Amino acid sequence: MNAGTVVAIIDDDASLREAIGSLLASFDIRSEAFRDAQAMLASPRLSEFGCFLSDVVMPDANGFELLERLRAAGHQQPVIFMTAHKARGYAERSDALGACCLLTKPFTTEALMDCLAKALEK
Repeated sequence: MNAGTVVAIIDDDASLREAIGSLLASFDIRSEAFRDAQAMLASPRLSEFGCFLSDVVMPDANGFELLERLRAAGHQQPVIFMTAHKARGYAERSDALGACCLLTKPFTTEALMDCLAKALEK
């Protein structure tokens, strides 16, 4: 992975944002965390992120809507979705939107790192 890569973490669970940020830091991967889609979309650094790691179910806009907004704004960075919900159709919608991975919480460090490697090699 490129040493300059910054991963945007979007999740309404503060403890999960912190845990993933710490995990990525242990692999020398920089990250920036956001509590929801609106906060992330308001970032002046959108074009600088190498990858978006987003929860699917969030209060303001779900991860699928977030990806649609990113693409509509011209951002083509890879997206990895995370979810604790095993709703029918999530995998299909994730694939249809072009996401790299759909991780089911709780996921392993290996699963996350495999998805990041896949996302960042594109």
